[in-house]
Amino acid sequence: MPEEKKGKMSDSERSALMKQMDDDLEEHFKKLEEKAKLHEGKRIEGGWSEEKWEEEMQQHPFFNSGWQEGKELSPMMQGLQDLKYSPDENTPEELAASYKEDGNFNFKCKKYRFAIASYTEGLKSKSSDIMVNVQLFTNRAASQYHISNFRSSLQDCERAVRLSPSHMKAILRGAQCCMSLKQYQNCQNWCDKGIKVEPKHVQLTQLRQEASKLLKQKERDERRIEIEKTKKKEKDNKILEKLRSKNICIQRKKGEELDLSDVEPCHPAAHHKAVHIDEGTGDLVFPVLFMYPEFGETDFIEAFKETETLTDHIQVMFGEGCERPHWDQEGKYTPGSLSIYLESKEEKLIEISPNWSLLKAITAPGFELKAGTPNFILFPTGSKSHKNFLERHN
Repeated sequence: MPEEKKGKMSDSERSALMKQMDDDLEEHFKKLEEKAKLHEGKRIEGGWSEEKWEEEMQQHPFFNSGWQEGKELSPMMQGLQDLKYSPDENTPEELAASYKEDGNFNFKCKKYRFAIASYTEGLKSKSSDIMVNVQLFTNRAASQYHISNFRSSLQDCERAVRLSPSHMKAILRGAQCCMSLKQYQNCQNWCDKGIKVEPKHVQLTQLRQEASKLLKQKERDERRIEIEKTKKKEKDNKILEKLRSKNICIQRKKGEELDLSDVEPCHPAAHHKAVHIDEGTGDLVFPVLFMYPEFGETDFIEAFKETETLTDHIQVMFGEGCERPHWDQEGKYTPGSLSIYLESKEEKLIEISPNWSLLKAITAPGFELKAGTPNFILFPTGSKSHKNFLERHN
């Protein structure tokens, strides 16, 4: 036979269940308080844990809001569930109030995500009670705020004040959300809205003052950043104009138009040492690598002016009286004994005179500057490694 449909509770049945629920809940908390006194300063054995508090709390009929599949509820439990959550037994207004109470309980327990779920269910009830809906939005906003969901919290505050423009809790929370989101102008707007309703509201007054101060600071910082950007752009344009005027063949990354990224160094030692202009002389300054394939060694020169010759730097590294590199104890590398090369675009050798300036070297026919860093190859003239190198490139 089909199961007989359960009839709606009578007023007397509802009253009896309500009384039973109140008595049961009072007894439940009384036992918890007594247990807490016995275990003061220690974790209560069998007490709620951080991870399982909701599961344990749901065991109590007052808070059990879920029907588990395959598990039949006792008549008392079913009655309590119907009394509290069933749309057949409750009006939308009663459901909204019940879910609001659940949310408030979870909020007090600092279980903000559960509180959000409860308030959301309350709003889904479509209650015609505007103030209950305002409270649901405002309380959900508070829960969202406590888990740093500031944008969601602000949206709920906006919904609340659309229903009740003078609701101070929603206005204050909206101002706090804007402060957390660093929306200082919007924060002032929320404060002004609240102060208009309650001119002596201390928190809103203080919050507005703080927002005003931070807004001015933010605007100063933004102006400073814009000035720095403008200066950098002017400086970058000067470098690009200078590079174009020197007729240096530069390998492009993005297309025909020269960009500073085309002269951005790739070598780890050259990072933050890109091509720039010497403020004193107006010369272009490049990061440069001297490479010694015979030993697999390199020297990195951070700032090589376009007007300086290769000899100027070779004298510093290999001149008379200089400390010999650990890899050249035989003293083969001396200013007058070196052959110097650059590789062309076709990977052919371009021989460079040590007396040439850097600019003359990097504007030699066939050379293409890559990553803004000239790489000079050095050998002792006529050495075995030098001859082998020339053979490989012929």
